[in-house]
Amino acid sequence: MKDATAMKRRGLPQAVDLLVIGGTGAGVSLALEAAGKGLSVFLTSSRPYLGEDICGDLRLWPQSADRPRGVLSRRVFGTGDRPVTPMTVKRELEQSLVEAGIPFILNAFPARPLRGEEGLVKGCQLATRSGYLEVRTRLVVDATTEGTLARICGYTGRPDWRGRQRVRHVTLCNGEGETAAGADAVTRLEGFEGRIGDRDYALSARLYELDVDFGGGSPAELARAEAEIVDRCWVPGEYLHQERICPAVGRPSGEAATRFEELVRHEGMVLLAPDAYAEPGEREALQEPVSCLEAGPLLLPQIEAIIGTRPLPTGKEVRLPQEEAPLLGRCDVLVLGGGTAGAPAAIAASRQGARVMIVEATDQLGGVGTIGQICRYWCGNRVGFTSEIDASVASLETDARLRTNVGQWSATAKSRWFEHSCHEGGVITFHRSLSPGVLRKGDRITGLEVATPHGFGRIDCGCLVDASGCADVPAAAGAPVVETGASHLAVQGTGLAALEPGRDYHNTDHNFCDDTDVIDTTAFLVSTKLKFPDHFDAGQLVDTRERRQIIGDLQLGPADFLSERRYPDTICVASSNFDSHGFTVHPVFMCQPPDKKRLWADVPFRALLPRGLERVLTTGLGVSAHRDALPVIRMQADVQNQGYAAGCAAARSALTDTDLRNLSMRDLQEHLQEVGILPERCLSEEDSFPVPLEDLEWAATEALETLKGLAMLFANPERSCPILLEALRTATPPRRLSLARVLALMGDASGLAEIRAAVAENGWDEGWNYRGMGQFGMSLSEMDVLLIALGQIGEVADWSLICEKAESLPDDPAFSHCRAVVEASEALHARHPDSSAAVALSRLHRRLPGGAAQTSLTAVQEALTPDPNENGVRNRSLRELHLARGLYRCGDPGGVGRSLLETYARDQRAVFARHAQRVLRESQPVEAP
Repeated sequence: MKDATAMKRRGLPQAVDLLVIGGTGAGVSLALEAAGKGLSVFLTSSRPYLGEDICGDLRLWPQSADRPRGVLSRRVFGTGDRPVTPMTVKRELEQSLVEAGIPFILNAFPARPLRGEEGLVKGCQLATRSGYLEVRTRLVVDATTEGTLARICGYTGRPDWRGRQRVRHVTLCNGEGETAAGADAVTRLEGFEGRIGDRDYALSARLYELDVDFGGGSPAELARAEAEIVDRCWVPGEYLHQERICPAVGRPSGEAATRFEELVRHEGMVLLAPDAYAEPGEREALQEPVSCLEAGPLLLPQIEAIIGTRPLPTGKEVRLPQEEAPLLGRCDVLVLGGGTAGAPAAIAASRQGARVMIVEATDQLGGVGTIGQICRYWCGNRVGFTSEIDASVASLETDARLRTNVGQWSATAKSRWFEHSCHEGGVITFHRSLSPGVLRKGDRITGLEVATPHGFGRIDCGCLVDASGCADVPAAAGAPVVETGASHLAVQGTGLAALEPGRDYHNTDHNFCDDTDVIDTTAFLVSTKLKFPDHFDAGQLVDTRERRQIIGDLQLGPADFLSERRYPDTICVASSNFDSHGFTVHPVFMCQPPDKKRLWADVPFRALLPRGLERVLTTGLGVSAHRDALPVIRMQADVQNQGYAAGCAAARSALTDTDLRNLSMRDLQEHLQEVGILPERCLSEEDSFPVPLEDLEWAATEALETLKGLAMLFANPERSCPILLEALRTATPPRRLSLARVLALMGDASGLAEIRAAVAENGWDEGWNYRGMGQFGMSLSEMDVLLIALGQIGEVADWSLICEKAESLPDDPAFSHCRAVVEASEALHARHPDSSAAVALSRLHRRLPGGAAQTSLTAVQEALTPDPNENGVRNRSLRELHLARGLYRCGDPGGVGRSLLETYARDQRAVFARHAQRVLRESQPVEAP
C-alpha cells in the first residue's frame, strides 16, 4: 500500500474534488451532498466505523423529534425520539456511502498537509497501518471530532485542554447497574431494551459530569486524563463507555472564534470539527445527532464556491514539509499495541520501574480477549502472570458464574483490570492511535511516528515492544518479514465479533483479512455489519489468527514443537494443538496430518528478536515462526505470559542502556521463574538440536508414520536423507512408498518408481474443501500428496500421469485436488516445460464456475452469507486463484491465467491481491512446444 499505483489499482483515488477527513455525521452528510452534485469525493475516518461523533461519544438520543428530518437523519434515527443502537448508526452511514459510490477508508489519520506553492492545503498525507497514503484535492474538509488536521496545521482554537475542565462521560450498564461515585453530577438517560436471537437484553444509561485536571494539555496529559475519567466512572457491570474526552457544555471563547472563512483564507481548508467551535450554538448544532446529519445541504453552497475557484492539483504542485515530526512524549519502554501481549508487556515494564507508553488503535486494552470478544480460553498454559490476570478479573465480575469459572470472563471486567493496572503503574496510553512509521539510528529503533486524535508526532523511547501482532515495526524499518505471498495461499481464517449485551464470547471465522491493509480492513469491517445487522453494536477489532511475522535470530517450526526442542533462552512455555483454521503447507503435515493432541512448546527469547534490528522485541502473532507452527503458541494465556516476559526484557534493556542481545538471560529467566511463568528446568537447559544421529535412525526405521519422527527427519534433511535411502534400499511395500514420499518432499528422486506407480494405479480419493473453524487433520488426500511429490521429482514422461489426473477430476472438484494438480504442474513445469500442463489446467478451469474475485466493496457485500463460519466463498476463490496461478506458471496459452491474476490483483482481500500481484512479478514461463 505504500505504492500509489497499487492503491489506485485496488480502488482508492489519488486525486478528488473534495477530501473529507473524518467520519462524523456532518462529514458523511457533506460527502453525500457533494457527490450528489457531481463532485468527486473521498472520505476517511480514523475509527473502524463511521459516525464517531454519534457512536464514539454515545450521542444516541435524538433531541429534535418535533421537526422535519432529512433523508440521512431519517435513515439513521427514523422519525421518533427513541435512542438507536450504535450498530444502526454505523451500518446506515457506511451503507449510504456504499450506495452512493463514494470511496472511503477506515482507520486512517491525517498526518501532514500537502501544500501547493502558495502554501495552501492541497491534499493530505494519511497515516495508516499500510504506511502513508497521499491524496490531492481541490478542497480539504476537516470533519474530525477533534479538528485533528487543523491542529496539525497550527490551529489553536477550542477546546483548550489545559488546567481544570468539566467533561461529560456516558456509560451503559447491564440491567440497572450502579452509579459511579467518582463523578460530580449524573443524569439518567433512557435505556435500551431488545432481543437478539433467543436473548433479551436491557441496558441502563448514565450521563456523568466531572472536573478533571488536564495540566498543560499535552497529548500525554490528555491520555492520562482520559484514563482518569474512565477510572472514576467505571462500575461493575459496565457494558460500554464513551470513547473519548468531550466538553460538558459549549463555552464561548474570550478570543474571536475561528470561522469558516478564516481557515479557508489562511490554510485553504474548511473546519467542521464540533469540538473546535467556541460558540455554544455552533458546537451544539454540530454535536446534536440529528442536526449534524443534516449539515450537508447547508454547507455545500459555500464548499462549491471555494472549489469552483481552484484547479485540481497535480503531483508536481504538492510538496511535503521536511521538518521533523513534533515530540509527543519520551519514555523508557514504548509498546505498540495494547492487546493480548501489549497490555501485559506495559504492566511488566512499569513494575520494573520503567516509564511506559502504549500506542493502541482501539479504545480498550486487552485485544482479542476484550474488545475482540473472544472471552474464553481455548488452550494455553494458565500459569504465572496469566493466573494473576484470571484471579484479578474474576474478582471484578458481577456474574457469579464468571467469578468461579476461571478461563471465561466478561470483556469489560478484563479491559477494566488492564486499564486500571496501567493507570495505577503510571503507564500513559494513547488510545485510538496508530504508528505508520519508525525512527531508527543505524540498527537501533529509537521511537515511532504516531498519529493520534490530537495530532501527529513522534514518541522517543529506550526500547520498544512491538505487540501489534503484525510485526509492524520491523516491517516499517525494512527488516526481513514473512507474509502470505507468491509461494502459497495458506492463511488462518478471520472473524469479527458482533456485540450482544449479556454475551461476551463471539468466536467466528468467516473470511480472510490482513490487519495491515487499509482497503481489506475497511471492506471487512463494513461488510460484517451487514452480516450481523440485528446486533447491538459491531466489533472494532479484526480477530485474525495469522499475521505478518518477523524473521528472527531463531525461527520456530512445527518440528521444534513436535520433537520437544529445548533452548537455553526459553521465556515461556506454551500449550495448544495445531488448531489450523485452514490448510497446512509444511511437508511434515503432508506426510502425516496434524491432530488434536495437546502439545507443550518452549518459546525462546531469540524468536522475539527481529534480524538486523536492536532495541525492539516482537511478540504475539508476529514472532519468528513458520505459519504452521503458530497455532501451538498463539493462545491468549500464552501470549499474555510472553508479553509479560517481553516487557520485563524491554525495561531491563532501557533502564541499563543494554542491547537486548546482551541482557543476562539467567537474570531474566530467574525473575520469570519467580512469578510462575517458567518451570525451574528452563534455568539449566541447553539447545537439544541438532537431533542426535541415533534419534534420526529411530525416526526413519520405527517412527516414520508419526508426527514426532517426521518432524525430526524434516528438521535435519541433509543428515536424514542418507538414513532414509538406506531404509528404502531394504524396505518392502508399502513401507517403500512411505519412504519414497518423504524423500520426494525433500527433493530426492530415489523413490520415483514407487510414487509413479501409486499415482498410476489409484483413482481419485475423497478430497478436502476449505474449512476454517474446527479444522483438524488432513487438508490434502493421499492422492493429493502423491501428485505433489511426483511434481517435485518427476520427469518428462510423468506429464501424462499428471494431465490424466487433471482431466479425470469431476466438474465440481474438491479444492485440495485442484491445489495438488496445480502444485504438481508448477513444480514439474519449472524443470521440464511442456504445453500439455496448461492445456489440462485450462480445460479444468473452464469446467468451474468463475467470478469469485471481489474487486469492489459491493462485490464483497454481494458474497455475504449469514453463516458466522462461512467457508464456501473462500473455497471458490482459493480454487479459482490456484488454477489462475498454475496456468500462468505453465505457459498460459491465451493469457487466461494472467487475466485472472490481474483481476485478483484488484481484490479487496489483501491476501488474494498480494498473492496475485507477486505471482505477476515473476518471469512468466515460456510455453514449451
